[in-house]
Amino acid sequence: MTASPSRRAAGVVRVGLALLLLAATAGAAHAQEYEVPPVTDTYALTDARVVQAPGQVLESATVVVRDGLIEAVGPDVEVPYDARRIAGDSLVVYAGFIDGLSHAGVDMPDDEEEGRGNRDEDIDRGDPPPDRAGIQPDRTVRAFLYPDASDLDGLRQAGFTAGHVVPEGQMLPGQGAYIHYGGETVTDLMITPSPTLFAQLQTAEGYVYPATGMAVLAKMRQLFRETERREKLRAAYEQDPTGRRQPPQDPIHDALVPVLNGTTPMAFYADDALSIHRVLDLQTKLGFPLVMAGLAESAETVEALQGVDAPLFLTLDLPEAPTRTAAADTTVADTTDTPSRYYNPEFRAPSYRQVAEEEENLELRHAIERQDYLETAATLEDAGLDFGFTTREADAGDIRANLRTMIDQGLSEQAALAALTTRPAAHLGLSDRLGTVEAGKVANLVVTDGSYFAEDTSVRQVFVDGRLYDYTAEDAGGEITGDVAAVVGTWSYTLETPQGEFSGTITFEGDQSGLEGTFTGPDGEEQALEAISFDGTTLSFTVPSDGGSPLSVTVTVQEDTFEGSASVRGQSLSISGKRTSAPSTARK
Repeated sequence: MTASPSRRAAGVVRVGLALLLLAATAGAAHAQEYEVPPVTDTYALTDARVVQAPGQVLESATVVVRDGLIEAVGPDVEVPYDARRIAGDSLVVYAGFIDGLSHAGVDMPDDEEEGRGNRDEDIDRGDPPPDRAGIQPDRTVRAFLYPDASDLDGLRQAGFTAGHVVPEGQMLPGQGAYIHYGGETVTDLMITPSPTLFAQLQTAEGYVYPATGMAVLAKMRQLFRETERREKLRAAYEQDPTGRRQPPQDPIHDALVPVLNGTTPMAFYADDALSIHRVLDLQTKLGFPLVMAGLAESAETVEALQGVDAPLFLTLDLPEAPTRTAAADTTVADTTDTPSRYYNPEFRAPSYRQVAEEEENLELRHAIERQDYLETAATLEDAGLDFGFTTREADAGDIRANLRTMIDQGLSEQAALAALTTRPAAHLGLSDRLGTVEAGKVANLVVTDGSYFAEDTSVRQVFVDGRLYDYTAEDAGGEITGDVAAVVGTWSYTLETPQGEFSGTITFEGDQSGLEGTFTGPDGEEQALEAISFDGTTLSFTVPSDGGSPLSVTVTVQEDTFEGSASVRGQSLSISGKRTSAPSTARK
């Protein structure tokens, strides 16, 4: 499938080393297209608080990452000579979070791209073609993955480093995959192709069959029974083909065979209580292995879920608080802490004069139902259900706030961390490589400057399959807390690259109210700096790009020198510099 122009424009810029900076300063137009290896793929996070697993913490330890794996973890680990050091004395290291189900990195074609177009006038609405009915189990999500998708970066910044992604669609959109949430190519992303078949009780579009929830269930049963019949015919034919016609074959029923045989689970997304019960009933009758995600109303189905042997993934999406119109009174706002005391389930407005009272009563009902949603995670924990989380439907920027809300409503922090790490690893069969910070496992790590669940904590770095994604410059947000006299002036820098050393200049000017700066590349191109921050020791800034990826720089300043790292799209380079001139007022 050919990528769209916008997708191509956002693609990964691969450059020779002199042009790596130009990708960050002058844009992709100057780029020569070949892969650039990092200077080193070995890192050492030193003296950090390492949360190896929920309840298992090393207060001061070193984590060594090499060749995409965790090489060593412990308080007495020796730092390799070729490792890039990341001082972790104020940092916390967690295992990378695992997403139970999402569409992250997925960009589906529209009908015209898939060759369907407007064919409604040519089809039998009672028996439409499979693709129009939403029956496409033979599709694989790999064909629709894009490593540079913005939603992957958003989830990375929230701490997610791997997940179970599925295609979009109706009742049977296709086969999912377990992927890393980072990399330069689809091959880099891939962990396990086609481990599940994604399903949902979603009707077909355009008023064709199946157009109701019951029709979807009937169609599911029909597909299974027909697949079962074909498998019996195939087995009989293979045993003795003499005098028999070869059984019919097609990719749709063939894709259902592993589900029928119990080797591939159906991953259902079901939010409301009725859909949850319907899926559980369908699974009981057809006997397929099951994964369940969504579960927003699962507090109403706890007893049924306790009797099911299936991985569970609770949505990280939460409903917004009810709002009042400007003309309405403030009674609801004053009573939402205990809405059940004021809500009247029997109230009906006998005339237009009571409309405002009815509106208030309905908002109280909304508040009661929302409270049930907020307590769902705690309810599942209290019921002894081991669940992970799904980010489908959730905004990446709201995830941490929603987790804090769940904790405020009774979910323990230990259960929350387990739902992000060890439980999804176990549910997806990935515990041998993901979910904990242990030597030998894949280097998927989240580095924060405090407890992940604290409101004022920032995610500083994320490792995905050993690739470093540095968010320190973005987190800084231009905050100046140190004496700017230590940085104003002109600095010469040297960037160490696989092709040698490249040099240029960086200038800073301003005062305690803010800093501005200019970055000059090796070809003389200049670019204004963004998000400059300085705390007296650590200097961070971003060099934006017109069409490429920004260059994030974080260095430690000591007198008139600095040393640190520069990263672009997971590639990490060492950078050092020396101040060559400064205003006289800045000199000590």
